[in-house]
Parts: sequence; structure tokens; C-alpha cells
Amino acid sequence: MYVNGNPGLIDIGRENYVAKTFSSRRYEIWTMQSQYHNVPKINGVDQAPGREYEAKNTTFSADKRKALFSADISGGYPEEAGVKKWVRTYELERGKKFIISDAYELEEVTGKPTALNFVTPCKVRLKDPDLIEMQGEDFVLEMKYDPKKVSPDIEFNEVTDSKLKQYWPGGITRIVFTLKNVKIEGKNEIVITETN
Repeated sequence: MYVNGNPGLIDIGRENYVAKTFSSRRYEIWTMQSQYHNVPKINGVDQAPGREYEAKNTTFSADKRKALFSADISGGYPEEAGVKKWVRTYELERGKKFIISDAYELEEVTGKPTALNFVTPCKVRLKDPDLIEMQGEDFVLEMKYDPKKVSPDIEFNEVTDSKLKQYWPGGITRIVFTLKNVKIEGKNEIVITETN
């Protein structure tokens, strides 16, 4: 997600190549783990690597007023995640708001955390019990959520790799919304608006 051409929510990218990058241990590198991408952790399980793990029922539409992207990402998770369906939707109401919504159906609730991860280069602070402020290069965003449904954690990560430091010299922040009272079926919505 970009605002005025500047990054708001990001894919971190990759660090300088090292031997580990090309080994079976590549997913020990933090930037290659799904928990440092804008996707959920389900029943304590991250997305799995490999071509067999893929989203399905992907749709996209756009016009002058809005853009909408949706996909069932449940296929990106291994069996132990116990997820039957997880539809992630991004809706951009141009000039107004960006809505991130999740509708899920689980096989079971294991008691291990289910959380929504978001990664940003913005300066992040908890402004209100239901509002996170994200200060970007030339913009300020507010991320509104339902505190009855999710509990946020804000984790700053310093970037030390020389390649990544070119892009994120101020470090990156991961916002982790842990779902409360997870049920077999549920919905959640996060709304991002630009403040004037």
C-alpha cells in the first residue's frame, strides 16, 4: 500500500545474498518468513513455502471510485494450521480509505495464536485503544480496528543489512494483531485512512 507514491505497507525485500539464502535453511532468514509479510499466522502456523501452497479464487476489479482484490489464502498453509477457508480482501475507496478484511473458517481452534501481521517503514504508535497512527515520509495514516476482536503489538526491527538499509534506513515495524476469542468462523476488518 502506497500513499502519494511513498510506502505505507511493504514487502521488506531480501537481504544481501549469502550461502544460507540458497540452502535448505533459507527460511531461517527473517525477511523470508511469512510472519514478516502482510499475512496471518493461523493456529500458530505460518504460511508454508513451495508451489503446492497457493491461494485460490483470486479476483480483482477496479474503476475510478474503487479497487478490490480478494483471494482465499487458506491453500498457502499446511494441514496443521487447521484452516478450511480464509478470504483476505483489500478494498481501496480512492481518496477515502483502504479496508483490509478477513473472513475465515477453521477446522479447529487449537489455542495457539492466530494473528494478522502488517509490515511498515512508518513510525508507529498506539494513539487510542482502537487506533494506531502510522507516520510516513509525507503522510499520516490511522489504522482503525476493533479492540474487542484483536489486540495489537508494535515491534520495531532495526535493519542492519546493507542492501535493505538502502530502502529502509529507519528500520521497519511489524504490527501484530492477535485475534481474541477465536471461533471456528469469524470476520475482522481494519480500516486505514489518511489524516489531513
